[in-house]
Amino acid sequence: MKVPAYSSLTAFLAHYHALKSDPSRGSDDEQLLAVMSAAIATLAPEARAALDSVEDSARAKRHRDRAELRLRRELAARGFVAG
Repeated sequence: MKVPAYSSLTAFLAHYHALKSDPSRGSDDEQLLAVMSAAIATLAPEARAALDSVEDSARAKRHRDRAELRLRRELAARGFVAG
């Protein structure tokens, strides 16, 4: 299975959410979703929750920014996202 390199964290998360919500995904997509989920699972629970948060407060934005930075580093280490 070839793992795509995403141009940004936003692109990675958009594809992850699309795969997660697609009930008709094939076996290759299942494998990719498992690899993507494993990368996201490296984050602490509060960081994962911050990624999905739509709250607009300054505190929520700081948590989301930190979670995105941690995830971006993890994905770069795994070759998913450039930089």
